[in-house]
Amino acid sequence: MTRNLKTRSYLLLFVMVLIFSSCEKESHTETVVKGTVRNQVDGKAIFPAFLIHGDELLATAHEDGTYEITGLDPGIYSLVCSAINYGDKTVQVEVADRKTQFNDVHLSPDKQTGRVYGEFHDKVLYQDQLISDPAKVDWSDKELFDGVSGATIQTSFDMPSSEIYVGDSLFAYSDGYGQFWFDIQCGTYPITGSSSGYSDTSHIISIEPNSEVYVHYILSRQ
Repeated sequence: MTRNLKTRSYLLLFVMVLIFSSCEKESHTETVVKGTVRNQVDGKAIFPAFLIHGDELLATAHEDGTYEITGLDPGIYSLVCSAINYGDKTVQVEVADRKTQFNDVHLSPDKQTGRVYGEFHDKVLYQDQLISDPAKVDWSDKELFDGVSGATIQTSFDMPSSEIYVGDSLFAYSDGYGQFWFDIQCGTYPITGSSSGYSDTSHIISIEPNSEVYVHYILSRQ
């Protein structure tokens, strides 16, 4: 009788361990969207490629074109997939709780271009300028570029220029007055401004054919 009770106790304990392990495994299963970004023409992997939702970069594809997005709440999302030299593609993704959704994306080559203009500003100086001249708060990005803000991060021979990155790729430098401009293939990109002694800041911008886009970086001192 005692042996039967012990046997039953061990069996019950074993079953409880299995149930606990199963629940724990399920609770740690993530909601994932993954896939590969490829060239529509030849099927080759595209790198770098970006997966963007609204103003947020969700993922950057790896060298083999694969990407993975985690942390999304259940729902339906419109994601923009972009890469330099390719046209954007919008994909609809339905995210289910603790499920993996596979979405391969194929982009078509596109050589159309637009131009980006911008300027680097010191946040402290910029805020001081808004106090002394409140009208500047209504300046458009173009007016900031064409006018004198009094807060630009200027450089000289002994101070490195500010830099502009598309993803992780260095794309352009500012001039001595903190301004920059460059042509880029049409599309939607994460563009990061970096300047020595300041914290990096990123923006998502969208370039249309033959368009002019103005983007400004107001950087905080480190």
